[in-house]
Amino acid sequence: MWFFKISCVVVVLVLGGCGFRPLYGQREGGGATDHMAAVRVGVIEDRAGQLLRNALLEQLQPGGQPGLPLYALDLKLTETVQQLALQKDETTSRSSLELRVAYVLKRFDNGATLFEGVSRAATGFNVVSSHFATLSAESDARKRSLRVLSEDIKVQLGAYFARGTP
Repeated sequence: MWFFKISCVVVVLVLGGCGFRPLYGQREGGGATDHMAAVRVGVIEDRAGQLLRNALLEQLQPGGQPGLPLYALDLKLTETVQQLALQKDETTSRSSLELRVAYVLKRFDNGATLFEGVSRAATGFNVVSSHFATLSAESDARKRSLRVLSEDIKVQLGAYFARGTP
């Protein structure tokens, strides 16, 4: 038991000494969570763009959109579907869906670029004889990838805001 207590004390001292800080913790000047809540997420074209925007709003602003945003997040989503596996009769049995989103974080008041990034997500889905089942599998793969993209963007923005804002 005493070994466990000593180990815990050592871990706390080592983490405190190396500058470890929680990503979403509060800091002087506001934490990353406060800054992310002040981001206006731009409108993205198409249904996939709407789903990505909604996922980002859930990730960044669980309390609702900001009344007076400090930042604007502009996004451009691209989608690629590739046939991967072919059967003997040259019909596709597996496809790959790749989503790529380029994003730019800007100051809302003057439009100055603060941070840029690119996130990618890829997933596969089966192509079956039922057209409805294939469309459903593709739609599910798209939703999963969009969720991954929104989480990646949140982490990237959180890391940016944790370093300090301009």
